[in-house]
Amino acid sequence: MLVDFRVKNCLSYKDDTLFSMVAGSRLRKWKDTHTIQFDTLRLVKSAFIFGPNGSGKSNLFTAIKVLRSLLFNFENLNNVKQLRLPYQPFKLGSQQDKPTEFMISLFLDGALYDYEIQYNASQVLYERLVKTNKSLKEELFVRQWDGTEYSYETFQTASQELTKYTRNNTAFLSVLHVFNDPDALKIFDWFLHKILFLDEANRLSSHPLIRKLEEEPFKKEVIKLLKIADLSIQDVTARRVERREKNTIGYEFDSPEVIQEVDIDLHYLSFDEAGAPIGTKTINWTMDSKGTVRMLYLACVMVDAYNKGKTIFIDEFDTAFHVSICEFLMAIMNSKRNSSNQFVVTSHEIELLDQPLRADQIWFVNKSFKNESELYSLFDFADLQRKRGDLSYAKRYMKGEFGATPVINEYLSEQYLEEAEVSEQ
Repeated sequence: MLVDFRVKNCLSYKDDTLFSMVAGSRLRKWKDTHTIQFDTLRLVKSAFIFGPNGSGKSNLFTAIKVLRSLLFNFENLNNVKQLRLPYQPFKLGSQQDKPTEFMISLFLDGALYDYEIQYNASQVLYERLVKTNKSLKEELFVRQWDGTEYSYETFQTASQELTKYTRNNTAFLSVLHVFNDPDALKIFDWFLHKILFLDEANRLSSHPLIRKLEEEPFKKEVIKLLKIADLSIQDVTARRVERREKNTIGYEFDSPEVIQEVDIDLHYLSFDEAGAPIGTKTINWTMDSKGTVRMLYLACVMVDAYNKGKTIFIDEFDTAFHVSICEFLMAIMNSKRNSSNQFVVTSHEIELLDQPLRADQIWFVNKSFKNESELYSLFDFADLQRKRGDLSYAKRYMKGEFGATPVINEYLSEQYLEEAEVSEQ
């Protein structure tokens, strides 16, 4: 489970920025449904991030992907090729020569892991892993570059032996993973199997989740969600097809590479002129609406992740969805039915602010005049407790009380609208 994520000097996040799934102290609202208790740690099941276009909402997700690619930068022990670090600093200031910093806290198998790493374009500068198991806190390793060489402090003698396999541009945690260190294996398993970015599939037809529609029990659960969302889909048929990779070079020969994909047919009820049902008609999913296809994918995600302890990142949650469908999906995320999954969502739909959400589940991203992303929680507003609980968050947001709203340049807007002719390019 994701506890905290901290980023500094990556993409639009110049300064130290913290995103947290930890439930707010003394906040009791919807405690039994919207939060999960782990020993002394209580986490929210979902977090919703609002903000204007270009503010940096998607960059928060990308930063986690950057950390993931950094950890998987270690190819194999026999490869001496110098790998390029995924270094993407804030470019609109003086940060390009400064290190990127990440910190992530994960709760895995009853233990809290705090992992930190700092690096620049050429090498890792600092790395630290701390494990807290109930009342016992162990610093598993610390790695630091002093300008000339690395110093290591390790909890286990076996880990010290592995320092000689660690290149300057490789995370020590990656080396521990290759040599089957049990703590490193748990962290890498989370990055490999416990997180999912909804925007990650370039070709939905080749995504493993879509292939699971060939399984009857999985398909039945997906259809349940589609029917609740009022999409009128009666059945889904999935079949394997082979697609030959297109030749993009321009020569007249076929590519030998054949790709296995799944083709999906959606079955709808059909009616006669009097409105009586006369059977079903089939529409291939490539001919259906964007919203239907997106809902099909999200339904597959939710059914597959049911009680598996996954953290699911959904960018542009309201894209192609009616607000009622968004509300239905939010109800699933925060229900007692969801006992172990987390959802982190970005959205522009202001109406969702007035859905049953706790203050510690609502986040805003604002971009300053220096083009720096600023992330903060609604829970951080000290005056919330002094105002009536029935006041609309959406109305207060539109009035600018929480910031993170686009500012239209009225002067330039009036000039533009008054222009009689469009200048020739």
